[in-house]
Amino acid sequence: MPSTEDVCSEWFTFECTERSCCESYHMRFVMLLFSIGMFLLALLVAGIWLLFEFRPAYRNRLRRHDNEPSEIELKSCEETRYLRRMSEMNPLARHHV
Repeated sequence: MPSTEDVCSEWFTFECTERSCCESYHMRFVMLLFSIGMFLLALLVAGIWLLFEFRPAYRNRLRRHDNEPSEIELKSCEETRYLRRMSEMNPLARHHV
């Protein structure tokens, strides 16, 4: 049985006894490193997102937005008041009951 140093030069191929085994182990090792890298990248992105999401200034800004009426609501209210005033002033719009 040949020693591992004779068959494969990589340290992670200690189980290989044939040369064809080295390529398979090398590919598996590269995929493992890629998977670990993607997992760490996902954790980093999630951590940064959580830092921004739970920032006190951001949460206060969201709370302020919830309490203040939106610009659309204000314009709608103004428009309703204007139309009501105009209909009260228009003699043709009055209905006799």
